[in-house]
Amino acid sequence: MSGLPFRFFWTWDHSTNWCLNVRGAQNTGVANCYTKDPKFFVRDYKRAIDWCAAHKMSAMGAAGLLRDIHGGVDSVREICAYARERGVRMYMIAGLFSYGGIYYEGASRWSLDRFLTDHPECMGRGEDGSPLCRHMVGYGGNRPILTGCPSSPELNRYVLDSLDWLFGAIPELGGIQMESGDVGICQCDRCRSRREAGSGEAPAEMSFNDMARIYAKCAKTVWNRNPDAWVICETYRHFLDKECRFFSSDTPSPELRELLDLPEKTFWQWKCDRRLKSGDWAGEPVPESLRKFRHIMRAHSGTQWWGGRHTLAVDEIRRQCLLSSRSGLQGVSIFGEGSVFHTNVEMNYLALAYFSDHPENSIGDFAGDVMAPLLGGKLQAEKYLEFGVLHRDPVRIPAAVAEIARILRGVADYDVMRRWEYLASFLNAFYWEFRHPDYEERVETNNRNML
Repeated sequence: MSGLPFRFFWTWDHSTNWCLNVRGAQNTGVANCYTKDPKFFVRDYKRAIDWCAAHKMSAMGAAGLLRDIHGGVDSVREICAYARERGVRMYMIAGLFSYGGIYYEGASRWSLDRFLTDHPECMGRGEDGSPLCRHMVGYGGNRPILTGCPSSPELNRYVLDSLDWLFGAIPELGGIQMESGDVGICQCDRCRSRREAGSGEAPAEMSFNDMARIYAKCAKTVWNRNPDAWVICETYRHFLDKECRFFSSDTPSPELRELLDLPEKTFWQWKCDRRLKSGDWAGEPVPESLRKFRHIMRAHSGTQWWGGRHTLAVDEIRRQCLLSSRSGLQGVSIFGEGSVFHTNVEMNYLALAYFSDHPENSIGDFAGDVMAPLLGGKLQAEKYLEFGVLHRDPVRIPAAVAEIARILRGVADYDVMRRWEYLASFLNAFYWEFRHPDYEERVETNNRNML
């Protein structure tokens, strides 16, 4: 079975923390304000890029990439050039009709929020006719997410013009992950009639019909400026989900036909969290109409969205790589926001690199080939895998920490010692909370916020 040549990190700018002990650091959120000293934006991403370059990562994407507060075009050009020099692509993650557009926050004319504020006739509408605006739970402050009307010719022209500007202003940019928006869709009469006529779909959060109308035009606009750019079409779904029958229509609409006629270099990105949890993905191929393209499978393993931030997710990542390979995909993506100081995060990242190359290998192979030299031997690596997930079973933590103390007596290497001490501290934090009377309530609250 062949490997997966494309490996991606997915990030939000506001919660990417490769520099430690920084005021204003955040560990979760969508549409948050940026709360760190602006100089850490460049420093965080340069550190991450260095790791990517050293471990055969293909690219790193960032939502919130362009903000006035952390340097706008100049800082992004610096990061993208730094990545290019090291064989890594830096790409933008951007909503076309939502999530701030190309210029996430600032005074630029290419800020979608500014455009929609100045042109309220281009705003999307809810079922009651009110402007479509989503207020997320904010940590450190957050911004309302305005969503435009995909049927608006003026908004469509603006989206294409903004992409043309972007790849002209930042020639070092490695590509773009395009999203139509998954925080609600326009319910105006034009949009509803168009979707019903095109596919009969009646979605609540996202629409393949909306994607089909704009993705191909956006891709052509990007390539007109930069033929080398990677264009990633986000779907928000797994290709086995019933909604994805849209791509297998016997009578494709002109918009879908234009989409399917895109060149083979186009990337399609899927999401597998729920499929990994349920176990109902066995390596089936993508829809036949899409097989000529390149495909990425992303997951939120070991993050605030699934499992908990900085938790060990080696086996989930192994299965993501294995099933992606068996399905004939070419790439995988996980969150890359956390520093490799956090040993669990380091092992997750290394697992992505290892199982991308060796998707059929076992956890034991990874323990022996990769973890053992970092932890003092294969037996110790196997112990780490056993103990690393005990935050889910806190009753067993004291015995595990005592065993870690015994392991440390024989350790002289500083970095091996640091990794074990990190795990002990990580587990002790969960045991500390476990002993508090509100433990069950806290766990329930956290679980409600998981995907």
